[in-house]
Amino acid sequence: MNLLKYTVISFLICCTACSSKIPSPVDSITEQNIIRDVTWLASDALQGRHYRSIEARKAANYIATAWKEAGLTPLPSQNSMYLPTDDLRDSPNVAAIYKGTGDTFVCITAHYDHLKPKRNGDDRIYNGADDNASGVAALISIGNALSKVTSKIESSIVLIAFTGEEAGFVGSQHFANNAPIALNKIRGLLNLDMISRGEPNTIFLEGAPDAPRINMAIVRANAQIDLHIIRNAHPDWLYRSDQAPFIEKNVPAVFFSVEDHEDYHRVSDHADKILPELATKTTQLVFLTAIDLARPVP
Repeated sequence: MNLLKYTVISFLICCTACSSKIPSPVDSITEQNIIRDVTWLASDALQGRHYRSIEARKAANYIATAWKEAGLTPLPSQNSMYLPTDDLRDSPNVAAIYKGTGDTFVCITAHYDHLKPKRNGDDRIYNGADDNASGVAALISIGNALSKVTSKIESSIVLIAFTGEEAGFVGSQHFANNAPIALNKIRGLLNLDMISRGEPNTIFLEGAPDAPRINMAIVRANAQIDLHIIRNAHPDWLYRSDQAPFIEKNVPAVFFSVEDHEDYHRVSDHADKILPELATKTTQLVFLTAIDLARPVP
């Protein structure tokens, strides 16, 4: 074989190998999917997803259906992804699991409820696109990405969409007090609440000093994602969202969010105002962090 012919064949083999590269599961977390889910959850048809509304139950069904399609299953000892609170008026928590080989867990959480409509006005619906359709869209995309993981992980990854956060942590408090999984077996809990507004490529992280293993996993994951992470600028935030009931029970937990903006808890929190790239990169960061935490402890 002459040199020219050998060079051409080698080049073609290289090109074929590059073009057939198997995508990583994190690549399935896309802006298009985030926009799709935020747009549906924050639509006027969902009427703000108040936790004691028919629309909130529709949102719960949307989440559970997406997870079932991704091949996730109910938690151990549970027959359903729907976990009711003690009050039947409440829409349920929704929880699913991607099973690992061991008996420990990594939890990723977000609340899916928002506020009931105003009594009057031209725009009465609190759509809650950033708060917190963005976090729920992340959970849905992470569920889909988990379905593409082929290597074994040690800790099971648990996804939980909480009800009633806006009413005082109704869902997360009930889950923490009646936990269907052992809280002392949770390696880390990553909560997402408002991840799609503010400065581009910038997310706030609270709780990392109290959860050093989670923090190191975030550092390793962010080497791939390259977000600007502002750490522990608002320590009071740790008690303003659904990680609080778990922190009180000594579960290592961190909180991803953005600062309050002009549309926070206003009817103007619409889907067309989110930053899809920020929400997508934050979702990718949390997915990679969870996979890192789920691997065997060195």
